[in-house]
Amino acid sequence: MEDREKVRQIFKEMSADKIEVADNMDLQLDLGFDSLRLVEAIVELENAFEIEFNLSDLNPDKLRTVNDIYMILNI
Repeated sequence: MEDREKVRQIFKEMSADKIEVADNMDLQLDLGFDSLRLVEAIVELENAFEIEFNLSDLNPDKLRTVNDIYMILNI
């Protein structure tokens, strides 16, 4: 599975309505993620990619869309 597809799949599985996830979707407005759900997603991403995010990357203003996640992951 491609890295971007893996990210979209994680967010789809964690979204309230299990909808298909597009790269430009807003995590809060479109997918219903609150701050707790976003932290859970970060943990899932860390496990899936065997990485650890820098605390500076976890600023909610930097994590608005799926594209923002790609940028942090460099994918």
